[in-house]
Amino acid sequence: MKKVNLGNALAALALGGALVLATAPKAHADNDGRSRCQNRVEKATDHYRHEVREHGRRSEQAEKAKAKLNAEWDRCYSEAHGWYDPNRHEWRNDRDWDRNYNWDNDDHDRDHDRH
Repeated sequence: MKKVNLGNALAALALGGALVLATAPKAHADNDGRSRCQNRVEKATDHYRHEVREHGRRSEQAEKAKAKLNAEWDRCYSEAHGWYDPNRHEWRNDRDWDRNYNWDNDDHDRDHDRH
């Protein structure tokens, strides 16, 4: 068995420590990015639901709020490589919010409630 050189062992330890320190902030930054995205999406969702309640699902105001929500999802996907589904309270990795988001689950339509 070969004898381990103390200098090589210290160099390996230092390299390992540097790698750990170099990757830790990135993971923290990803979590911060997702938190900011989630907050923006929740705020845009609340705004969309408010506009639907006040003006109806097919109103110009609701359509603008829906477009802003879609823009937030697109921004989050670009920044955090995922999008937050506020109805299911989960992050999703496929870029499919335009196909899979259940707009009918946002059933707060003022006109719909009258029937």
